[in-house]
Amino acid sequence: MPEIKLYSQNLASNLDILAKKAFGKERLIAVLKDNAYGHGLSIFAPKVASLGIIHAITRDAKEALGIEKFFCNVIVLSECKEAFFKHSKIIFAANEIEALKSAPNGTRIALKIDTGMHRNGIKANELELACSIISEKKLLLHSIFTHFRSADEISGDFFWQRKNFDEVKTRYADISKRYSLPKVYFHSCNSAALLRCGKFDEDFARIGIAMYGYCDLPEVFGKFRLKPVLELFAKRVSTTKLKKGQCVGYGGTFVSNQNMISSLYDAGYADGILRYDGKGELKTTNKSLILGRISMDSMSVNSSEEEISVFNDATIWAKYFNTISYDILVKLNARIPREFV
Repeated sequence: MPEIKLYSQNLASNLDILAKKAFGKERLIAVLKDNAYGHGLSIFAPKVASLGIIHAITRDAKEALGIEKFFCNVIVLSECKEAFFKHSKIIFAANEIEALKSAPNGTRIALKIDTGMHRNGIKANELELACSIISEKKLLLHSIFTHFRSADEISGDFFWQRKNFDEVKTRYADISKRYSLPKVYFHSCNSAALLRCGKFDEDFARIGIAMYGYCDLPEVFGKFRLKPVLELFAKRVSTTKLKKGQCVGYGGTFVSNQNMISSLYDAGYADGILRYDGKGELKTTNKSLILGRISMDSMSVNSSEEEISVFNDATIWAKYFNTISYDILVKLNARIPREFV
């Protein structure tokens, strides 16, 4: 079985960079959804907590319940409204008015505002209605937040959405007085927004992909010395000597142009590695050529090493498959052993 090594020093360095932008680690919310972007939720959560992070985000309540002991607050982003429940540390994102109506009295809520992404969240003109329901049902409003649709792109969308959210903040200040609601926290920045903003001026920033060591911002926004935290390794199963003209694997897509070594390694698409079809050149970390199609449980590589690093930078594979680093990372099977080193 392949193995994943996670580098503590790289993670600590990334958090320091992000904390400097946000003016303190206490203002960072670690996005740990979907098995911590493939890094392993059960091992990653206590590690970021040990490095000074006190707030986290998960996809669902199951993830939140598994890690809440490490944090002051855990926000559940995509929970179904039927699954809301009272908990001293868990905060549920309310993505529509109906969610507020169905939440049990006393539930901790983070109110999502749609400022232009049009994926979910209440409309700005529904804010007063939302506040009236929150007041009537005695829901515990923790924060109000939004999400940028183009923070990592050169366009005016980022500034337009930020202006819309600023207007929401002003409106809440007025509405909250009428409904006797408390002062709440505001957060809108994801990784890209935090890194590109001139001066951070909100209560929290939600750090996802940057914490794991990746930044997709155009260089015009600056260079950030983020370091990938994850490296994927595979072990040698067997080795064979290929003669010139012999093929490797399903379909014989790779044909050797010389006598060469081919070893089989124990990592394949069942482990969540995207299926290389043998066309074009795809190489491992040390530039060894992958030979032919990746199989379900294995891959052939021009190497005789006992262990190889399949990749230590997901962007290289992302570029090959015309996708993004997130896509490479989150697919890594949860059964693969992970350890911090």
